[in-house]
Amino acid sequence: MIRLPLPTAFGALYATFCEGTEREQSARVHALLETVLPEYAKACGVTLPHALQYAKTEMGKPYLPDCAVHFNLSHCKGLGVCLLSPRECGADTEPVRKLREGVVRRVYDEQERKALAESAEPDLLFTRLWTLKEAYVKAIGTGISYPMREVGFRLDGDEIRCTRSDAVFWQTVHDGFVVSVCVLKTEY
Repeated sequence: MIRLPLPTAFGALYATFCEGTEREQSARVHALLETVLPEYAKACGVTLPHALQYAKTEMGKPYLPDCAVHFNLSHCKGLGVCLLSPRECGADTEPVRKLREGVVRRVYDEQERKALAESAEPDLLFTRLWTLKEAYVKAIGTGISYPMREVGFRLDGDEIRCTRSDAVFWQTVHDGFVVSVCVLKTEY
């Protein structure tokens, strides 16, 4: 387990190596959550219940009832992440993937498609944009049922600008994986 250098205003972001089946990867990130949550809650002055009880929203987003700590998990073959935050949040991680034209047509807005066409590293940009979109829809709790073309991103080095003003974003590329974080400015 390592702690990634997320700005403290966002919360805390932990990563762990993930292998095996989808179920094994999921178990690994849930174990990571249960390992880091008590320390994070204590640092925030939040008292956790003795036995953690998880619940899910109508759209299936997991949360801790009556707890001021929000979390989001993401995993793929090779990497799992656990985001903890004082606000609603979302995280996504993916290995750098080959650009998929069908996904670009369905999900990316015109300016994103133009940036991809002009990019010296289109596969990396494709993955960076995808993980930002995924982190956003996880933060608002809708998942990919949200019309993802409606949230657009403009990247300039480390600067991330979004067409939505209700969230802030952070991203890193770590050992061939893109990790993106979204924290809502207010409750959605």
